[in-house]
Amino acid sequence: MRRSQMLFSENAPFESALSGFAEDIRAHPVPQPAPLPCDRWIARSVLQKAIRRAEPVLAQRALANLFDHDRRATWRALVVIALEDVGIANTEVLARVVAAQRARTWRAGVGGDWAVLAELTRQMADSNHCQAACDLLLRATNDTALQRARADALEMDIGSLIATMADSAQPMVMRGLSALAAGGGLIEGHVGREPVAIFETLAELCHFSPLVTICRDALRISRNPMALLFPLILQEHATADEPSIADDPMPPVQFISHIPGYALDQFTRRGNAVSRAVLAESGELTDLLTGAGFRTGEHASAVGDLIFLREGGNIRNRMVWPVGDQLRLPYRWLPAVPRLGSNLAQALRLIEAQGSQIENLRHGHLTTGSR
Repeated sequence: MRRSQMLFSENAPFESALSGFAEDIRAHPVPQPAPLPCDRWIARSVLQKAIRRAEPVLAQRALANLFDHDRRATWRALVVIALEDVGIANTEVLARVVAAQRARTWRAGVGGDWAVLAELTRQMADSNHCQAACDLLLRATNDTALQRARADALEMDIGSLIATMADSAQPMVMRGLSALAAGGGLIEGHVGREPVAIFETLAELCHFSPLVTICRDALRISRNPMALLFPLILQEHATADEPSIADDPMPPVQFISHIPGYALDQFTRRGNAVSRAVLAESGELTDLLTGAGFRTGEHASAVGDLIFLREGGNIRNRMVWPVGDQLRLPYRWLPAVPRLGSNLAQALRLIEAQGSQIENLRHGHLTTGSR
């Protein structure tokens, strides 16, 4: 049996992750917040963005809404947020989320699901944050300059893909692209071929870190390909200098019936309605998107990406380090970003100029009809 297979077959990484967690839960009173008055899609958006913005009380109110709707989906959401927004800035948090999800009997013994989820949410919000795994995913899947590389990778044999993934001399983007081609998630609907072989190689690259075992289980729970990329970021960070911590710019927030306006992004039905309304009121933005090659049916999605760039992905307590900056700057690689090209800066200026109108539209959509 290979050493990595032995690592995957044991429970030690999960037991270790939970070893001090019970004391943390008991050290904090279990909150009993009023659930946010909105649908679960908006609640899911608030949960993630409040964690990004280091707002634990608001995050726990959103969590309470999700907990009432679908406890199983709540666990999946926290695993994804731990991969996407906490990342390698606090690997203990990811380990605890994954280990606790597996341990139903343990959860019952420390106060039940709500106590565990609420404490995890608090820790995630209070943590430092790093979005490098998400930024690697966005770059590998959306950069138009990599279109040929993606097509070629999907035709390559699994051995060649794993060899590229393991080669530290290769650019990080190509290593991530190869991992996705082998493990799934490189293009929409793409299913991975050999996830076990991928994680065996990742375990060796990371000197058999228990976190690779955690990531393997995170993929099982969430089906999110960031779990494949997390160990590559972990390996790169192991040799990096001590990072600094900084806050992203935060535009002013308008609350409507306890719900922050930024929750209405392109991943919610009402956020999409706001994007369409912005387009209807801005002929200049419509003309710019058309001139950049976007079809009419793609305009609203592009506006959603632009609004998200303005505020949706912003975080407090960001871990600033070279690879993280290389992957996310000058702009995060949302689908519209490479397609806009030289038009991106002007498009963002147009969105910024409509900031007040966007808030008015959000207010209207949150105060009329069902949330």
